[in-house]
Amino acid sequence: MGPRVGRAPSADSLAEFFRVDVRCDPRDSVRLAAKARAFFARDPASADDAPEDLAVRLQDARAFGLFAEPLLRDRRLRAATRRALADRVFDLLPIAPAESEVFLVDARAPPHLLAFAAHLAAREAFFELHLLHLVYAVFLDRALVTRVPKPTRSSVLACSAGFAPSAPTPALLYATLHLAAVPAGEAVAEMRRILRSVDIPSPFKRSLAAIAAQDDGGAAAWLRLAQREGLLPQDMAVESAGALANVPRQHRSVTRATRAWSDG
Repeated sequence: MGPRVGRAPSADSLAEFFRVDVRCDPRDSVRLAAKARAFFARDPASADDAPEDLAVRLQDARAFGLFAEPLLRDRRLRAATRRALADRVFDLLPIAPAESEVFLVDARAPPHLLAFAAHLAAREAFFELHLLHLVYAVFLDRALVTRVPKPTRSSVLACSAGFAPSAPTPALLYATLHLAAVPAGEAVAEMRRILRSVDIPSPFKRSLAAIAAQDDGGAAAWLRLAQREGLLPQDMAVESAGALANVPRQHRSVTRATRAWSDG
């Protein structure tokens, strides 16, 4: 009998996407491919897409985040796989463009981005590049902070403050964005926790206090930091419409609490 002639079976390109691109454990790739098909099958526009098309859809940070966020709690997936899923969300986030470039709204972060940050932080896998992505994402969408439960966002703030020795400017930017986004009472409690911490360097605490204690809620000082990091144009003035719309201002109660700490 001669050799059988036929079409060789093709590899599952969606499983390959999870194994190669997302760097998931190979033993979980087939399961993830099945979950991705089920996830997109709920959308009539995607129900008949080929695996290659679904892989392209998963290159969008928001789509990937919506798919992956429930899987962080799926114990049937290996810990390394769940960590890779969280890491991939940050890989897909854009870094601040040059002033001449346009940032696309559709490229923004998934709504529960801080859940991915907290997942990585709990496993000591949250690094400086993650923090830079987080600063930019929260700068664009302050509601990212409050879309997750309070314990989740509190753990992310504590993690970000831990970068004070190695990345003080991003840590300051994130802390002030975070404190301005949460309710006033929560912000005061978090500020006091940071200022009383023995693990956070005194220079960082003094810098944070100097921003929060200003009469303008730290707007002018924050603007200078943001310009240094390229988040805002160098020629933007604190009284301009762009600054008024984008620069965070600390709650008055945070300002009072910070002044009391500084005077103590």
